[in-house]
Amino acid sequence: MEIFTNIKTGKTVMRDAPQESKVAYDGKMMIVEIDNEGIITYANRTLRDMLDYDKEEIVGLPYAVSFHPDMPEGLYKQAFDVANEGKIWSGYEKSITRNGQYFWTAVCVQPKYEMDKSINGYIIRKKLPEEDVIKEVQKEYSRLATLDLAECSSEFCGELNFH
Repeated sequence: MEIFTNIKTGKTVMRDAPQESKVAYDGKMMIVEIDNEGIITYANRTLRDMLDYDKEEIVGLPYAVSFHPDMPEGLYKQAFDVANEGKIWSGYEKSITRNGQYFWTAVCVQPKYEMDKSINGYIIRKKLPEEDVIKEVQKEYSRLATLDLAECSSEFCGELNFH
C-alpha cells in the first residue's frame, strides 16, 4: 500500500499494492494535465474512472499515483526531458489503479505553454494500445527496469517525429 497527499486538499489517498489483475479498458481517450511539479491539474472522466478516483481526490495528487512499479523510471525522465525541449514523447505506459489493478496505454506527452512561450506543465493523452505490441513492450520494459536512468532507451518509445 502507498499513501499520496493531495496538495490542494491536504487529504491523503491510499493506493493498494500491485496485483496481477488487469482492469478492462474500453479504449476511450484518457487525458491528464499536470503542472511542472508533476501535480495533476486536470483529469478527464475516463481517466478518473479507470484509476478509481473522483475529481476532488485526483486534482492535486502527484501524477506518480498512477505509476505502476513495473515501469522503468528512466522512461518517465525521458518523456519529460523530451517534452521540456518542446517536443512530443510517445511510448507505452503501465498504470496502476487505486485497488492495485493495472492497464496498458499508448501515451503521448507534450508541453503546455504560457503566453510568453515558457512551459507551464504537460498534457498527457492515453489511448488503447495494440495488444500484440504490449507483449513485446513488457519484455523490453523488464530489461530497461534493470538499467541506469541515463541508458533508458527503447524502440517502443521516444520523441515523436512527424516526418
